[in-house]
Amino acid sequence: MTTGEVEGIAAGFKSACTATRIPLRHRFMYWFSYIRLARRGVQEHSPTHDTQYQDGPLRRRYDRWCERINRRLAEGPAQEEVAPPTFTADQIDTPQLRRLMDHNIPFVIKGGADHLPVRNWTLDYIDRVAGDCDVPINCAADLPSPDLTRPTKAHHYYQFRTGKLSEVVASIRDGGNLRISTAEDVMHYGGGQLRDDLQLPYWEEVTGWTENQRRPVRSRFRIGQVFGAQLMLQPENAFTIWHAEPGDNFFVLAKGAKTWWMAHPYYTAAMRPRVKSTTNYHGCNIDVREPEDALRRRGFEGYLRIPKVRVDLHAGDVIRVPNHWWHTVVTHPGHYTIAATIRANNMPNRVGPGYTILRWLDRKYWTMATAFEQDGRIYDRNIGYPRPPRAEEPEGAATN
Repeated sequence: MTTGEVEGIAAGFKSACTATRIPLRHRFMYWFSYIRLARRGVQEHSPTHDTQYQDGPLRRRYDRWCERINRRLAEGPAQEEVAPPTFTADQIDTPQLRRLMDHNIPFVIKGGADHLPVRNWTLDYIDRVAGDCDVPINCAADLPSPDLTRPTKAHHYYQFRTGKLSEVVASIRDGGNLRISTAEDVMHYGGGQLRDDLQLPYWEEVTGWTENQRRPVRSRFRIGQVFGAQLMLQPENAFTIWHAEPGDNFFVLAKGAKTWWMAHPYYTAAMRPRVKSTTNYHGCNIDVREPEDALRRRGFEGYLRIPKVRVDLHAGDVIRVPNHWWHTVVTHPGHYTIAATIRANNMPNRVGPGYTILRWLDRKYWTMATAFEQDGRIYDRNIGYPRPPRAEEPEGAATN
């Protein structure tokens, strides 16, 4: 495949996944209102409901612009699902992958991890290598709320406690629902065998860090440097709500099968995100498993009209998710999954500017950056684990 063909595929994809347009002024006012509410609003915490901001001018301004964008989207035509650029490992070379990355779009490499030791991961192997390691375990029921009069409550999907990796392995073998969403510390356990299996220097060639170290500006901001690698271990039918994250995310599926949906950060208002000032994770309450009539009753008509990217991944496949692209993932019935996500710094996303600005103002981000500077790695505690149960959250605590 030629570089010109790759550029053409990228241009066509970008056009298809932003087919429904939103006026620039509306998007500017939405992000301006989001940042002001996140930085200056007063949160109200609850052990049973999502964190909300107190009523007042800041919240009303944000709600007004969010509603205006969603009404405009709801009046438009429904868009077809879009397939991401997809290649086999022998169709595209590393320089072409970096060209794709410069477009800030997702892409899939079928069999892209087949040459890496990570493809040999099994339940027995990770249990033997790191079964005694403490990990953040999600033990929530993982079910949508039966109450269709309001957005689904987020705590149906996240209920964390600390336990051993071997507990999750045993649960999956027994048909249980324990799962690991993201676990950094385990990748360094016992000398870092799991991390070594990913061969991170290879990924830093893909991200461009190998070259960027010789470029003053990109070197200063560590563009392309891998800053984290995390384990994901999930039973069949496991589900992750729509969410967006900073940084490049290379998801490597070692075992199992998953379906991914993604949406461009251009449509952040349509996702009706939970506004917050911390930036490691941005979530919303939309559940892709629910039928359209249920989503419509919850007030997500604008979301139903935007283009969505969909792809099925199988063992050995790799998907790149750029910073702040929304995504949600479902594990196929009959498949448990073992996977890793490799996170790297990248250039700011100009389409979701509010998240980039908040990132630079986020004290927790700078704490994580300092930890990386000092130790050459981050920790589970830097990305929000372990999380206290909602009933035990202190007044004023930040929530994801």
